[in-house]
Amino acid sequence: MKNLQLMSWGLALAALTACVNLDEQLVGTVTTTYFTTPAGLEAAVDGDYAQLRDFFGREESFAVTEFGTDLTTNGDQGGYQFENTYAAGLNASAPHYQFPWQSFYRGINTSNTVIERAPAVTGMDSGVKASRIAEVKFLRALSYFWLVQMYGPAPLPLTESQGASNVAHRSPVDSIYLQIAKDLREAIPDLPVTQSQVGRATRGAARHLLAKVLLTRAYHPFAYETANTDLYLSGPAFLREPGATSATDFTAARAEADSVIAGPYTLLPNYVDIFCAPMGARGPGSYCNVPANETNAEVIWSVQFTTTAGLFNTGGGNALFVQMLSFYDDRQGMARDCNNGRGFRRARPTLYARNLWQRWTDSTYATVLDTRYDGTFQSVWLANWSNSGACFQSQGASRGAGYTVGTCGSGGLPTFGTNCTNGAAFVVGDTAIFQPGHLVGQAVRQAAKYAIYEPCNAEPCPNQTTVGQYDIFRYPTMKKWQDEARPDFNNLDGGRDVLLMRLGETYLLAAEAALGAGDQAGARAYIVTLRARAANCGGCAAEAANRVLIVDAAHMPATIDLEYILDERGRELYGELTRWLDLARTGLWHRIVDDNWQASQLHGGFFNEAKHHLRPIPQNQIDLTAGGTRTFPQNPGY
Repeated sequence: MKNLQLMSWGLALAALTACVNLDEQLVGTVTTTYFTTPAGLEAAVDGDYAQLRDFFGREESFAVTEFGTDLTTNGDQGGYQFENTYAAGLNASAPHYQFPWQSFYRGINTSNTVIERAPAVTGMDSGVKASRIAEVKFLRALSYFWLVQMYGPAPLPLTESQGASNVAHRSPVDSIYLQIAKDLREAIPDLPVTQSQVGRATRGAARHLLAKVLLTRAYHPFAYETANTDLYLSGPAFLREPGATSATDFTAARAEADSVIAGPYTLLPNYVDIFCAPMGARGPGSYCNVPANETNAEVIWSVQFTTTAGLFNTGGGNALFVQMLSFYDDRQGMARDCNNGRGFRRARPTLYARNLWQRWTDSTYATVLDTRYDGTFQSVWLANWSNSGACFQSQGASRGAGYTVGTCGSGGLPTFGTNCTNGAAFVVGDTAIFQPGHLVGQAVRQAAKYAIYEPCNAEPCPNQTTVGQYDIFRYPTMKKWQDEARPDFNNLDGGRDVLLMRLGETYLLAAEAALGAGDQAGARAYIVTLRARAANCGGCAAEAANRVLIVDAAHMPATIDLEYILDERGRELYGELTRWLDLARTGLWHRIVDDNWQASQLHGGFFNEAKHHLRPIPQNQIDLTAGGTRTFPQNPGY
């Protein structure tokens, strides 16, 4: 299939009424009259898609969705640890909240332009035109959905803006949801079931998004909205379509999800294949054995990236792969390479996250049960260069004290008993680092040639390990975004697509909607399907038994509740840009306090539900709006 062309410029007609940059200019020599032609309209739609890369694939999209949740905490590097601890740096001037605001409103203005101008365009096939209008309605709905979840009330322009303006106001939450649902319902009939170009919106993508929108709206109004209806709502009650209620939103969300589950999408038999990429040799069972898999049968819709020269600007690639990589390239036998990635060490899984998966059938750790852990994290690093000695003498004693002090002088790999300099040299392909995922003990570590890092099983996990445990440097590496096809190992312009919608999540949306509607058995059935898939081990002898075991009374609770669905979302969707939004939708903010040690006020963090249930409105937006905070108020607490 032909990929959607990645336009590098997008459409920037003029300053959007609600845009921070009131001096935005036309790009290049393109004139607005060009967009009244068939070619121009197509270019505008392509540009609308291209603008998604201004947010998805950037560090901002990771920071505002995964960091500071119950599942992800900070590593040792990066200037944005306040995202995780909710410290003072998380404020209205932080760029992570300006980027999505600006990016989504640029896209909205492009969508508005296409919707307004398309009817007058002549010489274009009517079916193609209708499809293009539907595509930008889908994109406009997507942008508004992200904005309203993150910021609450927000500007709701629905017409093209060509002139600079400093007049803007925040529309209430319920009116934004009404418009999102309207756009998607209008788009669905005119969107094709499949597209010849990968990356264009389809009917299934719109239905998946509508299911998530209606499910999210079903929880409204929240207590903070009913306590301040003047800011959040259109009136004293949450406004929906005539006859619609919270209960009907749950029911309708399930119906939309069911329509996607019905096809043409199918779950891949093996979870580990969903994010498959060549990746070189990554160790036994550590990845998958199929070709690059970005267009597999489970993918509903993705944001397109490429490493092809000329189709993206430098700095415009998918850089998500650097965010959750552990420190590996200072260990013996290891040098930084494209297969293992450039580890920014921004973030690591919390203790709670690491314990989510029922990885093995029993305490002997002999048989894997839930393969989703191995489909999510890297456990083995294979030596990628040869060296003459296995003792890494340049590391400080603090890294290896506890079992190398006194035997290795300045510290070293905790592997060789009384004299680590006697370890055999590594050759390419040897195991260099292993994270077994359970305690193996000092004797095992010292008998192995390679470095073994065991879990830290109690908070606070150390900043620097002295006993070979996970710490803020070394922890399970999240590998779903790994990208070996970059020009060199330091390059941040990855070409992997961002898989924003896939069928595994559709099942979870349906389960949550069924639970919201009171159908406990129905919710369970959707989850059983995913868990049974997670027990697939590529035809191993235990597979049939594991498919039964993973859904029995010992491995699934008798009663499915929202907490369990959040856990299942973590197992299925870890790292896929959903977690903060999941907490915002369900209101289960207590999980941050309970499960993220660094964010909890009990341990020096600053998370405060009353403030942090919304992100701050970018300060530039308020400063450049006539009337300032009087006409464009900041979210409470910021």
